[in-house]
Amino acid sequence: MSHSAPDKTEIKLAQLPHQLFLFNTIGNHVLLTVITISVAMSSPLWTLLIPVISLSIMGFTLIRGTALKNHASGLVRCHWQIVMRRTLLFLITYGVLAGAATMGWLLYAYGGVMKELAFALVGGLGLLPMMVMVLALTVIESETLTHAGKGWIPDWAIRKYGTEAEKQALEAELNAAA
Repeated sequence: MSHSAPDKTEIKLAQLPHQLFLFNTIGNHVLLTVITISVAMSSPLWTLLIPVISLSIMGFTLIRGTALKNHASGLVRCHWQIVMRRTLLFLITYGVLAGAATMGWLLYAYGGVMKELAFALVGGLGLLPMMVMVLALTVIESETLTHAGKGWIPDWAIRKYGTEAEKQALEAELNAAA
């Protein structure tokens, strides 16, 4: 959609949620995971640092994004809403991981299954979907960060999060191009 060129402040504010999301996926879920695995046997509580950091970033994103739902700039509003949508998807994946871990623990503690089977259950039903989600969302967010930096909003985001005037301008532009 063509619109007035956003200023640098708008672009920076539109990029911020994508940068936070990418820090969470790459810096926290990839790099910090590798670091904590190396100390997990001697200090297993260090592994809790990953979800604590992640949930803090996601909480900030959801709170700040909610506050920006009515921002005057469509660029800022739409990009924060895009990241909020992906953050909720990521939270669902956390729920799946927590459910798999709980099920594995319950089966091991009370169901009499072998420890290896419980680990396989947690890995296959919890960690694998989390790893796939981290990879997929990292790729998608990298591209969307570039879009925010160029001041571009996807048409679907304008239709979903735009004001009525922005939606009408988009439809007029698309009809003129057709």
